[in-house]
Amino acid sequence: MNLPKFFRISAINLGAAGVGLGLGLVIVLATGSDIGLALSTLLLAPVSDLYNIGEVLVWFTALLVISEGIGLGIRAGIWNVGAEGQFLIGSIFNLMTWKYLSPYLPTPLLPPVMILGGIAGGAFWALVPAVIRSRFGGNEIVVTLLLNLVAVSVMWWALDGPIRGRFSAGYPLSDVLPQDLRMPILIEGTRLSASLILAIAAAAVFYILMERTYFGLKVRAVGLNPEAARTSGISVEWTLFKAMIISGAAAGLAGALHIMGVLYRMDAGYAETGFGYISIAVAMLGGAHPLGVALSSLFFGYIMIGAQNMQRMIQIPFPLVYAVIGCILISLTVVQRTLRRVS
Repeated sequence: MNLPKFFRISAINLGAAGVGLGLGLVIVLATGSDIGLALSTLLLAPVSDLYNIGEVLVWFTALLVISEGIGLGIRAGIWNVGAEGQFLIGSIFNLMTWKYLSPYLPTPLLPPVMILGGIAGGAFWALVPAVIRSRFGGNEIVVTLLLNLVAVSVMWWALDGPIRGRFSAGYPLSDVLPQDLRMPILIEGTRLSASLILAIAAAAVFYILMERTYFGLKVRAVGLNPEAARTSGISVEWTLFKAMIISGAAAGLAGALHIMGVLYRMDAGYAETGFGYISIAVAMLGGAHPLGVALSSLFFGYIMIGAQNMQRMIQIPFPLVYAVIGCILISLTVVQRTLRRVS
């Protein structure tokens, strides 16, 4: 790992994120809001109390796992913009595993099997774009983006079918996970659970996979120059396929951890988390490097909680929160495209 280059690129990306954040605050200012109050709330609210710190780490948990998978895809030259749908399907599979296997498995075995169910769900939802990209050379961006919309419809179907709650009274609700299937809470009075520990463990696995294995070397080779990689004997198509499947599996794992560690159920609003889309910006800010993605996930978790508090404090429309994130993403895109041209 070239640490000087890593830190140089990280500093440039962080500067680009700062510029994007500044542009987002200009939009907030254009609404007539108090920019001083907005900025102070954005920066201080995430560390103002234990609950908000826990919420930052809840966001960090989800973003970390999803973004590591997206970062792996970026290294291979794949843009998985379907993590939002893979996250949803992973959550659905997680609950279906609980509902249909609980009569047959002892309770201590259920949590790991439910997590595997979430991983399988995310990988399954990445299967079609993986085949289209690796076998036919199709555009995975279009396919994964459209599958996000399909995943929302699948969620509505599931809430009225396979995972419908016994006491939902006609509302799109699943049953609530029993206490013994939930992740233990790490900080009392917050929603932060042992999902954080599993997310960090998953990030460590991604680091080893991407930086210390032959597969990680093949991924980088394919991403840098597919033709040269093919000439050297690397199966480009198989490498792309595996990268997409692993990326989807990571999003599915994040969905399982969010259900078991934070919400304990699924309802109609579950499709509005936005984790999958924000994770694209996280992976870009982290330079698709496992360590950079971890730092970027923490940064975005901090910014999201600050932005949510800012929205409540100065009463701006909530879509402006995502406008701020969009400005950061645009700034990162411009800077990274410029870096690729000069390098």
